[in-house]
Formats: sequence, C-alpha cells, structure tokens
Amino acid sequence: SETHPALWAEAKARGSELQQFYPLGLRRNLFIARYHGTTRAFEGLPRTGRISSALAWMDDKAEMKKKFQEAGFPVARGAACRTEAQARRQFVLLKAPVVAKPHINTGGRHTTVGIRTEAQLRPAFHSAQQLSPRVMIEEELQGPVFRATLIDRKLAAVLRRDPPQVIGDGVHTIRQLVDEENKNPLRRGPVFAPIAIDNPVIDWQNVPERGTRVFFHFKVNWGVGGTSRDATDEVHSDNRELFEDIGTYLDDDIVGIDFMIEDISQSWRDTVRCGVIECNSLPLIGNHHFPFAGPIRNVAGAVWDMAFPESKKS
Repeated sequence: SETHPALWAEAKARGSELQQFYPLGLRRNLFIARYHGTTRAFEGLPRTGRISSALAWMDDKAEMKKKFQEAGFPVARGAACRTEAQARRQFVLLKAPVVAKPHINTGGRHTTVGIRTEAQLRPAFHSAQQLSPRVMIEEELQGPVFRATLIDRKLAAVLRRDPPQVIGDGVHTIRQLVDEENKNPLRRGPVFAPIAIDNPVIDWQNVPERGTRVFFHFKVNWGVGGTSRDATDEVHSDNRELFEDIGTYLDDDIVGIDFMIEDISQSWRDTVRCGVIECNSLPLIGNHHFPFAGPIRNVAGAVWDMAFPESKKS
C-alpha cells in the first residue's frame, strides 16, 4: 500500500477512523477516513476533495516538461521520442552528457546516464523502450536528487536522496569499507538495504584516498543501497519559493517534486544544470518519517491538518 504506517498512526493519534477497502477481496489503494462527522474517501493519500486539472498530466514527464518550460520553471532540455531516429535528432540538439529514460516513472529502471555519443545512445534508447514506448532524451542535470513534498501548496519537507557510496580513509579497501557500512543496522530493513558487492566494474581491492567518495551506480532507490537525509533546513529561500510556486501552479493538495541540484543551500538561479526531474501526485510521504540521517518530518501530520483541519486541536 502507498499509504505509510505513519499516516495510520497519525490518524489514530487524532481520533480519526481510517479503513482500507478490499473490493472483490483484492488489495487496493482505496481508503475512507472519518473524523467528527466528516468523511473522506481517497486513493493513496487524503485530499480536500478539490480536483486539480494538473492531475491529468503531472506524472507524465514529457507533458510536465513542456508545461514547465512554458511556465519558466527550470527543467532539463530535451523531449520524448518514439523512434531511434527521433532520439538521434534530439541528441544532436543537446549538450552532452545526455540521459535516456522511460517517460513514465520507473524508479530509475532502464535509465542510462552519461551518454556522449550516438553509439552510446542507441542501446540506451532501446533499453528505456522496454518499459515505455516513449523515451525521454534530455540533458543530464548535475547533483543529488532532492524530493520536495508540498502539502496544501506549502513546502512540508525536503529529503536528499543519494546513490550507494562509501568514503575512503586512505587505509581500507573499497570492499572493506562496504563491509563496514553494511553493518549499519538501518541497512537490515525494512527501509534500507545493504550495498551490493556484485558490480564487476569496481576494483574492490583499491584503497581510495581519504575523503574520496566511491559511487557504485547512480540509482538512489533504497532497495539497491541508496540512502536519504533530511535537508529541509538547508533549502535556499529561492529554492523554497520555486517549490511553492510550482505547487501553486499545479494547484493540487499534495505534490512531490524531484529536483536535482549540486547544493540545495544555493539558489537555483545561480546554478548550472539544475532543475525539476519529475513530479508525483502520490508521493511516498513515509520517506520523510524514516530518513537514513537527519530529523524526522511529520508530513503525515501536515496531510491530516489539511484533510481534517479541526483535528489539529486533538
């Protein structure tokens, strides 16, 4: 279920009744919540009942990019392509490195980064097309991925997501550093996973210099060793304003924005190759309740504050 245990716990603490539906005995992401005579039925996360027109296109990367470009929001240059010929034509218009990815949200699967030649583009395009008939060919942004979650058009929390990595100390091998990192109890589930040691490209006996970061792949998914850190207090005022402007533009109760930038404490206006990667109308709010590092942000509380404002006093 998309609805995280934190949402259930917060509802219970406020005296709200929350139930999940199982139509025809099948587990579905359908719920009903009641509080002091007010009832809300919802899918995934509760909303106020107001329908935003952006829900029809928010999760579509190509449409989102087009509309955001028109609105003046920072996004990577590029477009959706259906054929290899279209992908090649798009590629020559862009500045390398380029990324090829399915135009639907796939959690990083079948995404190829660092494309610099047409020879590299061809297999990357066909890999992405295994999951989607349309493939996004766009300039590669730089920096970690930050998930900004907006509730009722206000920034509730920002989480930095990082791919699996270790930091050298000038003494231990990469394999030894990974073995030590994998002893972290947080990597034993249910949220975070150990760093895999099956990457044939890595020289596992190499001893990285002190302070050197060793990345094992670009994916930030926690199931493949990625980590997260709360970065809400680090957000530059320009970036906070940008996120909330996007929330106002989308005019939806709950929005997740994946934003890539080298340093979230620096303004996006002064940063090259930063921008919105995608938006999500059903973001995983539980991620803010269980960060790998940093404080917990009660996003579930912000959701119920919006859905049942009177419950704030409970």
